[in-house]
Order: sequence, then C-alpha cells, then structure tokens
Amino acid sequence: MADLSQQLHEGMEVYTADETKLGKISQVWYGTSIGGPTATEEETCFELHRGLLGRDRLYLPCHLVTDVSGNTVRLSADEQTVRETPSWHRKPAWIS
Repeated sequence: MADLSQQLHEGMEVYTADETKLGKISQVWYGTSIGGPTATEEETCFELHRGLLGRDRLYLPCHLVTDVSGNTVRLSADEQTVRETPSWHRKPAWIS
C-alpha cells in the first residue's frame, strides 16, 4: 500500500469508509513506522479535531488512509470502528 501520509496537511477534511465526516486534520505526527508500530516504533498518525467546538480529538494512524483527493481524506474504517477504538481517542505516549 502506498504511503499517503506525506500528502496529509492541516485543514484537510476526513471521511470514514461509510462517508461520515469526522472533522479536520489539525496536525500530522511522523513516527518511525508507517504501517504499524512494533514494540519500539511509533506509528505515523494525524490529530483530528471534531465536534462543534473541536474539543473532541482523535489520533488516527495513517495506515487507515485509503485516498487523498484535493482537500479530502478517506479512511478504511467506518464511523462505528472509529468510535469504538479507545486507543484512537488518546494521544499516543510518544507524542510530547
């Protein structure tokens, strides 16, 4: 799978696989691993602010990105998966 993380930037709109708009990218965090962390690697991810005031934050791994077109990012995960994956709702420990 191609590394699409280099195409991500602040302000891009993010949609789930079932076409739900999640919010906008506020920052991209580049770790040492693109496809997934091992015990010693940090996975590249992006911070997403969602909700009316942008107070709800998600930290989504870049391996979820299936398409980047214009200002739009599409993910392989659906809305329910995003809601039900607790680790995506916490800032990764390697990000200071």
